Amino acid sequence: MVDLVIHGCKIFYRGRLLEASIAIDRGKIVKIGKEDTMPNAEKEYRFQDKIMLPGVIDAHVHLRDQELSYKETFETGTMAAAAGGITTVLDMPNNKPVTDSSEALLKRMVAAKGRIYVNVGFYSAFPANPNDIYEIIKIGAIGFKINLSRQIGSLNVDDDNAITSYLKNLRNISFPVSIHAEDHKTISELEESFKSSNKNSHEYFLEAHPPIAEVKALKRMLNIARKLNIKLHIAHLTTESGLQIIKENRETFTCEVTPHHLFLTKDKIEDLNGFAIMEPPLRTNSDVQALWRGMREGVVDIVASDHAPHTIEEKCSENVWKIKPGIPGLETTLPLMMTAFSMNKISLSKLVELLCEKPAEIFNLKNKGKIEVNYDADLVILDFKKSAKIDPNQFKSKAKYSPFEGFIVRGIPIATFVGGTLIFLDNEVIEPAGRIIKSKVFHS
Repeated sequence: MVDLVIHGCKIFYRGRLLEASIAIDRGKIVKIGKEDTMPNAEKEYRFQDKIMLPGVIDAHVHLRDQELSYKETFETGTMAAAAGGITTVLDMPNNKPVTDSSEALLKRMVAAKGRIYVNVGFYSAFPANPNDIYEIIKIGAIGFKINLSRQIGSLNVDDDNAITSYLKNLRNISFPVSIHAEDHKTISELEESFKSSNKNSHEYFLEAHPPIAEVKALKRMLNIARKLNIKLHIAHLTTESGLQIIKENRETFTCEVTPHHLFLTKDKIEDLNGFAIMEPPLRTNSDVQALWRGMREGVVDIVASDHAPHTIEEKCSENVWKIKPGIPGLETTLPLMMTAFSMNKISLSKLVELLCEKPAEIFNLKNKGKIEVNYDADLVILDFKKSAKIDPNQFKSKAKYSPFEGFIVRGIPIATFVGGTLIFLDNEVIEPAGRIIKSKVFHS
């Protein structure tokens, strides 16, 4: 007798869709095979003619909460993830208070306990004391984050020696470090120039974040990483020239792209106004096409949402410098990428690699990212015959806006399982079954 069996789906198994049933016990997949070979179960679910994929692992999410709970809470953020077929999220550290010490990380973990519908891992910014790095890892941080465009936490992002001294502590343990690759000096000088000249319209935001800012940051981190012989992860890559640097230095970099940088271009900014303001900004059609090629060719490793919720008021201003950059993405990422599959822009096996397998590999998430026996039963059921219009008013997230409002998407999540527990079904979120995922570097 097992806990549950799921029938009727085409399961993505070892690179192809297979008509099969799946048995789950104590949160793990225990059998994949024909329906008549399945063991007896406490519960049975049937999703006839639907597609089952591994639950998506979103490596770039801002869950807010604590002093920013007016934007998003652990509940609303992870409910949004559940509705989007995402079963694990990795939370960024630019919170209030900033997650940049062992104490801050522990408080965040305690605050999240019992309130999360999907699994959550936590990044940390680098601490004031470099010796605290190991304590942060022992507590269970999933990775570190450096934002080169502005200082978050204690690390001076303009100081190469400081960055080097922190990264040196990690070179013997292959611990993930995610980099926001935009050059602070370039951006801040342009911003100050525009502000002092009262150049406050949307196009000046784009000009203040030029492609060269990404290139400078990548070249800078390449030099540091080569000296230390370490590998770094580049968050939300946006430019064709940046992609070329990644392509030429695969031994040093892994990288991610976001759906908004794949589906939108900078010429949309006038129509979308503040809803198209994010960092890094939208780029040209040539950049967008390069990112798609980079995914197909294996230069891009993962797709992540960069879910960054704000209030509507924070997104609406005539002065672009008063607009908070960022958009919600947990509920749109998988439907958008499935729509790309339906349009033959990307294969299903590559999509699963980008959304599930590679995030698990890069961030050391054991037994996740695949539908295999002994793997965690983190699963999403999709209705690929169903199309829907993106409607932010229906989001589970507190952020009821999206630059994708009105987009028709195909491949809608209808059910999500976390550790074998059904947490989302037919647009209803059921129960908080997520757990806090911790690094195992200093654990057996």
